[in-house]
Amino acid sequence: MKKYLSCIILVLLCLVCAMVFYANAHDFSPIDTGDVGGKVDNTGTPATNVGASDVPDEVKVATIEEQGTIFGEYYTDTNLRIEWAIYKLQDEKVLYLSSELYLDSPSPVNSQCSGYFTVNGEKKEFTVQKSIGTSTLLATYTKSLDCVKDAEISVEAGLDINISASSGVVLEGLFASGKIYASEAFKNMPKSYSLTVEHISQYPDLPSGDEVTALAMVLKYLKYDVDKCELCDLYLEKGPVGYTSFYKANVGNPRNAYNSYGCYPPVIVNAANKFISVNGGSKKAYDYSGYNAKELYRQVSEGNPVIVWACEDFDIDPSISRIWVVDGETLYLKSNVACMVLTGYDLAKNTVTLSNPAGTTFIIDKDLFEMRFAQMGSYAVIIK
Repeated sequence: MKKYLSCIILVLLCLVCAMVFYANAHDFSPIDTGDVGGKVDNTGTPATNVGASDVPDEVKVATIEEQGTIFGEYYTDTNLRIEWAIYKLQDEKVLYLSSELYLDSPSPVNSQCSGYFTVNGEKKEFTVQKSIGTSTLLATYTKSLDCVKDAEISVEAGLDINISASSGVVLEGLFASGKIYASEAFKNMPKSYSLTVEHISQYPDLPSGDEVTALAMVLKYLKYDVDKCELCDLYLEKGPVGYTSFYKANVGNPRNAYNSYGCYPPVIVNAANKFISVNGGSKKAYDYSGYNAKELYRQVSEGNPVIVWACEDFDIDPSISRIWVVDGETLYLKSNVACMVLTGYDLAKNTVTLSNPAGTTFIIDKDLFEMRFAQMGSYAVIIK
């Protein structure tokens, strides 16, 4: 009897071991993520797939051509983020744009979201109701771009979110937008390039004039006889604090250290073109805001230094420091913002060179620069 009992126990043990082995084998088996619609976020809930009809069903090896991040405005602790990639599938010439919309929040919340994803004017709406973690994938949008040599792709997303149904707190109009530039010219772009741009300090005359001083640096590089103070006094539009949009004029006077808050690309473009019109020349200033950073590097490789908006201290996350309502428009001023000139890059070393009117010319990690540049709105100006 004991012999039979031992045999039974041995058989049972073998069965248990087999079940454990089977379970472990399936726990570690790869998950097929070839279909964008199959992605899951950190809550385990599938993201809303708002446009994956262009993606082939079969799984193929993908080669990424370009990728980047588009950040929403940092109005609150809850923000939108778009992660995008342009890629080709194995043995295909067609380009695909894959974009993923994330909601970042400081802590998990139970919420309902409704929003939209737009790629090149094609709009897709979605609604998501689930528990949202600190970084949650809300929706994906994949679109074929056909075979293109140069393509400018506009991507934007908007979201209204009910943070708490019980409290009725609703954040309306969270928004993220950007321009993505895909070009075969990137393949021929040098791995590194550097321009000799003379550094000009904004001090002591223009303690709040980093934007106009950065413009003076670029104009001097272009062989203009330019003085930063003359440029500020005669060509830069200025307006009173609290009543001026920094998209239309400099908020305050850059000569003032404590009551001036700068301006954004349209103002610098306007000042540059007025200066060129008066002083002669065939070049023109362009607002290059929204482009992915690689397009800025390409411009540098073609001899065009780029005025960019980034951070005074790259180790500090930007935040909203002031809010004004001007002509019915709510304006959000970000802390730690600084305007400087991008003069070089090195893709092998993963660095960029920046000339800061408030400091010196320095080299910084490329990924860190690109993150801060995107967080500040991807604002840029080029004269060519």
